Amino acid sequence: MDERQQFTTLAATLERNGRALPHDRAVTAPEGTRCHRELSSDVARIADRFDSLGLQPGDRVAVLARNGLPYVQLVYAASWSGVSLVCLNWRLERDEIAAVLDDSEPSLVFTQDEFLPLVPGRDVTVLDGPDGGFAQWYAGGAPDRPRRADQGAEDVALLLYTTGTTGRAKGVQLTEQGLWHMCLTATEAWEMGDGTRFLACLPLFHVSGMSSAMCAVFTGGEVVIPAGTTVAEIASAIVERSVTHTVLVPTVLTSLVAERAAERWDLSCLRVVIYGSAPSGSSLIDEAMSMLPTVGFSQGYGLTETCAGVAIAPILRFGQPDLHPGSVGRLLPTAECRIVDVHTGEGAPPGHAGEILLRTPQLTPGYWRNPELTAAAIDDDGWFRTGDIGALDQDGFLYVRDRLKDMIISGGENIYSVEVENAILAHPAVLEVAVVGEPDPRWGESVRAVLVLREGEALDHRQLASWLDGRLARYKRPRVVEVVSELPKTGSGKVLKRALRPEGAH
Repeated sequence: MDERQQFTTLAATLERNGRALPHDRAVTAPEGTRCHRELSSDVARIADRFDSLGLQPGDRVAVLARNGLPYVQLVYAASWSGVSLVCLNWRLERDEIAAVLDDSEPSLVFTQDEFLPLVPGRDVTVLDGPDGGFAQWYAGGAPDRPRRADQGAEDVALLLYTTGTTGRAKGVQLTEQGLWHMCLTATEAWEMGDGTRFLACLPLFHVSGMSSAMCAVFTGGEVVIPAGTTVAEIASAIVERSVTHTVLVPTVLTSLVAERAAERWDLSCLRVVIYGSAPSGSSLIDEAMSMLPTVGFSQGYGLTETCAGVAIAPILRFGQPDLHPGSVGRLLPTAECRIVDVHTGEGAPPGHAGEILLRTPQLTPGYWRNPELTAAAIDDDGWFRTGDIGALDQDGFLYVRDRLKDMIISGGENIYSVEVENAILAHPAVLEVAVVGEPDPRWGESVRAVLVLREGEALDHRQLASWLDGRLARYKRPRVVEVVSELPKTGSGKVLKRALRPEGAH
């Protein structure tokens, strides 16, 4: 049996790599490069420093920082010593971060100089301080400090806070077992193996950024962290380290396409690009695939609560037919899915939309210090209510229609905002769109679309209506179209739809 098929903690995986691949690169970042043996030694030193400060298994350590070598070291050092790493979102406001710190009560807080104003009055360790920074802080630790021997599958490795669009942040506990299952299935689906070099563009405080970087370490590959997030910095990192895999958000893909990146840089080393928040078959993905015809493209569906992906789309290359257009992918072998009627809770037949319920070994054991919220989200049989609306086809492919709270009911018809948004996004002038419901005296609700246009483009209600003719049923089309310079977003980058709804809308 392949050693990777047997459960290992994050720390045990790193230790294995240090033995089997001691001189292969593990991390390349602006702060420096580490091979697997060096990274393992660093992590042991950090864990030894945790010991000297009195940290015990189950304690929390928080990090508020941009992607970099110290972030990766802390992820695996936490596992090495049995503590949980709290990954703080630096896009949040000061009071929001204070609420997360008050809730998680970390024994240590690591941050960078630029984020000190977000943690006033707190005792912090500055990763890039004038005294040599983080490397100096852990230099005195023992490089042979053994990893925690009694570490188990149910130990909480990470604590990620989801901000959502209403209410206070929820601490999602991710276990060693859940993360291992995620790595095992995702690396196979995305063809990550020996020689994988993964470019970590997404922030590591986000489950997509964290999980995909972990997959690279899981395979014994290399995590490449670019110096920044401009097209030039991303493309340069791809070329310099012969990157094979990456996850890119639509804004980055748009920039790569707009700047004709494949003509300026040789990106032929890329094997797979995983994209999120953009529908398959959209003009953006079509353009990106055309620009990179030898590269495979894939997407997936998952939540923070499921350690990211539980459904992954087959890898497609330019010219290959998409046999399941609009799908986010096929359910992974370890994931179970039920679609239930949003009103009755009864199972929905294939092809019919309802709330998505999931059961998987990747699932969180619950929300930190919030048993009531945990009980409301996860039933006694282990089924998790996602709050998403979707449908399953006969082949087990999942189609996500909307968030339950974002569904619009007009004249008794259910309208899924994601479906309308995808149709509008296909228009070449549209960069971003958010669709919400607004009160309507005749129909109950009607559709309102808020657009961000590409630079130099213009689009009015009449032109959009003409474009949607034949693409979208009339009752689904927006009655109001508004063009804005930018969409309101949460600290984690999600569109804040409640800020777009008129007073009185749900």
